[in-house]
Amino acid sequence: MAAVLHEATEELQNPAPGRFTHHGMRSAEEVVRIAAKDFMHTPGLSVEQRYIHTDLFDALNIVSSLMYEGAKGVGHLILVDPENDAVDFMVKFAEPVTFREPRWVRKVLQMATTGVGIIADSQHIYGLGQLKVSHDSSAQDAFTVTFIDHYHWVLRCGNQGLLRCHYAVPKLPQEPFDKAAFLANYVRLFPQSSQENGLHLWNLLLAQIRQEHGSMIVVAEDAASEARRLSKQGTSIVPTLLSESLLRSVSGIDGTILLDPSGVCHAIGIILDGEATDQCTPSRGSRYNSGVRYVQASNHRRFAIVVSDDRTVDIIPGLRRLVSRTRIEQHVAGLEAATLDNYHDSRNWLDDHRFYVNAEQCARINRAIERLDALPKEVGLIYLGTERFEVHPEMNESYLTD
Repeated sequence: MAAVLHEATEELQNPAPGRFTHHGMRSAEEVVRIAAKDFMHTPGLSVEQRYIHTDLFDALNIVSSLMYEGAKGVGHLILVDPENDAVDFMVKFAEPVTFREPRWVRKVLQMATTGVGIIADSQHIYGLGQLKVSHDSSAQDAFTVTFIDHYHWVLRCGNQGLLRCHYAVPKLPQEPFDKAAFLANYVRLFPQSSQENGLHLWNLLLAQIRQEHGSMIVVAEDAASEARRLSKQGTSIVPTLLSESLLRSVSGIDGTILLDPSGVCHAIGIILDGEATDQCTPSRGSRYNSGVRYVQASNHRRFAIVVSDDRTVDIIPGLRRLVSRTRIEQHVAGLEAATLDNYHDSRNWLDDHRFYVNAEQCARINRAIERLDALPKEVGLIYLGTERFEVHPEMNESYLTD
């Protein structure tokens, strides 16, 4: 937000702000990158308690991009004051390694094995070690950079993800799926399933995300017949409830794990089929696209959990969050009473939640829009028109709370 506000301030200080769009504000991607570079000063400031200008963002991108004798860098780096009592050194270097030597840093990363990390502040690497179990992450005096894959790293404070960067493109860590929305959508998609079945799949989802490799689970109401049909494209098994330990074992091979809505596994290592659809995209991997094709290839109800190798997690079809009836009604009433000075908040909120609005509310919103459109407007007033509201065919009361 600081980067956005700074960019807006710079533009507003021009003689004719907004007049020439081709010379206007930076793109969203540029602003996000500037914000990420600025944010990466935070660990150094927190660790060293003083401001030191370092380009840690670019340094970590360079290190994560380098190969060492053909191997990609996987491991973690602990940003902490080396004199902190929470640091347990395994090896301390006689001379610190500077981040200005990325190939040297990459060589050190190769020595960081499971349970051992690189001990560093924002300027130098001091050795190999780890944080003591007694360390309290709420002190915010230590941060962890995990190198997940080639050119892919994540900054964390304790278990809290702060920044993810993939091929030098920064973004916020993916928000965890809302448990209530997951369970509501699961029961809606598979009416014959129970709340316990949904909870079991939720726990499998969490276990799947914790793994260090990609995998896919497909839940299908026709899982038994599909296991027989696809038996030449995988391994059919005697129907067995998929436990977390079994998931860890069978997800280590290529292919998909096929379950029925009660969580019973019918096949493993299945190669899915299905025709390409508009939801497929070349920007995503084969695992994601095969999940989209398979889920949409049949009239039978199907559900896929896809964890890609780049640690992106998708649920197909996508989950819709539950929304409060009261909040919808408040914004509808707010738009009905709004003027040209204060209609923006209610209009924008309703525009983002079109799916949840019923027929009666659509009619009221459209009347409010027509009223606002017809009001006399001062010269120079920027007024944005609004597309008329229609009831979404998939909307029903199960998406609403209170």
